[in-house]
Amino acid sequence: KTYEEVQKMIGCSAKMLSNALKWQPKPERITKMAKAASMISSRRLKEDLRLPVSTVTIRRRLCEAKLPARSPRKVPLFKKKKDRLKRLEFAKEHIDWPKKKWRNILWTDESNIVLFGSKGHRQFVRRPENTEFKPQYTVKTVKHGGASIMIWGCFSYYAGGPIYRIPGIMDQFEYIRILEEVVKLKLNLQVFFN
Repeated sequence: KTYEEVQKMIGCSAKMLSNALKWQPKPERITKMAKAASMISSRRLKEDLRLPVSTVTIRRRLCEAKLPARSPRKVPLFKKKKDRLKRLEFAKEHIDWPKKKWRNILWTDESNIVLFGSKGHRQFVRRPENTEFKPQYTVKTVKHGGASIMIWGCFSYYAGGPIYRIPGIMDQFEYIRILEEVVKLKLNLQVFFN
């Protein structure tokens, strides 16, 4: 359509129409949107801002603004405030422990290993330097899922322990059994506690 036809259709001046056709979003808008939605992809930025440039150009602009795509840190999902408070309380209670006492601790944990494929597509985040553990730049994880095996492991100040496959569901009884059979019977505890 001609300028005249479009002017009549939407009821605007020729100057306004000319300005609208020349308008292009500034790089500041790209970085502002990337900061507001830190997990947004360059493709989504292009679509949302209707940019007439390639996604490579958008990524280049974001890198120039010190917002390169990085893999987000995975942190445990704490649903309740009390979970965070418990960890903080533990840290405060044990802050003055001497090194010798810490050396008598056996650290244990269990985790899922995904057997087939991955848990999803690779994710990226755009964040300033040294902010990887700020909540808005992290991915929350949970210890449950399908098509996976559960493993348990331990370590102390002196040595790493075995990795043990948990045959069923991990509960308090299974945990006690692992401590009795895997740690106590199969390992020489002197290796762990000198």
